[in-house]
Amino acid sequence: MIALSRTIPLHGADGSVLIQTLALIPPVAVAAWGGGMPFLGTLAVAMVVVLAWDYIFATLRQRAVKPYGITTAAIFVLFVPPEMPLWHLIVVLSLGAVIAEHVFGGRGFAFLSPATAALALGLLSLPNLALMTPSPAIAWACLPGAVLLLLFGMLSVPIALVFLTTLVIAFGITTPPEAVGLLAACSVALLFLVGDPLSAAVTGMGRVLYGALAGVLAWVFSGFGGGVPSADALVFAALLASLFAPLLDTMAVAVNGFWRRRRYG
Repeated sequence: MIALSRTIPLHGADGSVLIQTLALIPPVAVAAWGGGMPFLGTLAVAMVVVLAWDYIFATLRQRAVKPYGITTAAIFVLFVPPEMPLWHLIVVLSLGAVIAEHVFGGRGFAFLSPATAALALGLLSLPNLALMTPSPAIAWACLPGAVLLLLFGMLSVPIALVFLTTLVIAFGITTPPEAVGLLAACSVALLFLVGDPLSAAVTGMGRVLYGALAGVLAWVFSGFGGGVPSADALVFAALLASLFAPLLDTMAVAVNGFWRRRRYG
């Protein structure tokens, strides 16, 4: 598949945020329709928090203010329940945005997804918090975004295929209804957490290893089975896999160099 990013000039953080925002519109719209005012209120607070940090750090670094945080907020609210305390939302989202993104120089320089980091911090700091698994309607709404991300090269085919294949094997998926349930449960996490190009591996072999690692971790955090991976398990799997992504790429480069030396002397 030839990525449209090679023919349509959408480069850098601006382009990636634009494409990701477009991909997020359908699932966020469906979630807003089903969640009503509680969802919209949570989304509004999340937007204010991340955009405030975008403004603060852009001002400190004397850069133009870019609303990159809108994707972080949108991804975050697709997972958090409406009953999550607002003070807790503000704290974990602030920590996720600052620690995982802004301290490294902003979007395009960090190696962690701020949304993933914020969700993981929320789970660790509030033990009773249970993230929401996407409804079938939200999962279906992710399809246009999946196509868009694939066309623009922002969703790696090897990562997606290996990740899903690993889950199918690990969870013992054998029937079409079970496969559909697995895809629905993983839809948002695959597109916007595990498949985030800014935090995933970038080499060919690294992407294969990354997808397999994320799948195995999702299985482990789900208690070694039990139907489909929970949203909590997918968040922790995405976080740990992204932490190992640089190491996986380094290993892939080292192995490739070793075989080249063996072959060409």
